[in-house]
Amino acid sequence: MTLEDDEQAVSPVIATILMVAITVVLSGVIYVWASSLADTSAKGVPRITFTLDSSQALGGDAPFHRITVTGSQVELATQAVQVLLEYTDSAGESHSEIFNLADTTVYGFFPGNSETLVTFTDAVGSNNGVTKSSFDTGDTIYIRTSTADGEPMTNLYVSVSYNPATGSGGSVLRTWSGL
Repeated sequence: MTLEDDEQAVSPVIATILMVAITVVLSGVIYVWASSLADTSAKGVPRITFTLDSSQALGGDAPFHRITVTGSQVELATQAVQVLLEYTDSAGESHSEIFNLADTTVYGFFPGNSETLVTFTDAVGSNNGVTKSSFDTGDTIYIRTSTADGEPMTNLYVSVSYNPATGSGGSVLRTWSGL
């Protein structure tokens, strides 16, 4: 028998081994892909959506912007969330301040009962009867539009960031400028 007379390309045994090998490799790839879809742990920058309400920014004794968390991929530790404010006062001087949401002068207050520029109201959750604080859907950050002296703040820049203590660096969740 010569090579030219042989019409079979691959023996049936080799063909079966190739089909099984391809099936095993393909099922392994699909398993890894599907398991990554089911992974719910927070890796990288957490996905959080916010709404900004500036309807109270121009009037009253303590005018403010209201930033509400409308969607959250995961619950974040309140003490790992920081708010950066940069603004210009009436004298034209630039200021920059960082506030931690777990700070006792920030947490649990409303602009009307606090002199700090940032206040935080937590939609407190419960886990097996234990009350816990976290930064997630329903939480509200209030940013005053005037200083404690009543001076208006202009060119307001706000940045909300997540800075866990693990040393992995922080992640900016959202910024607003020109407020």
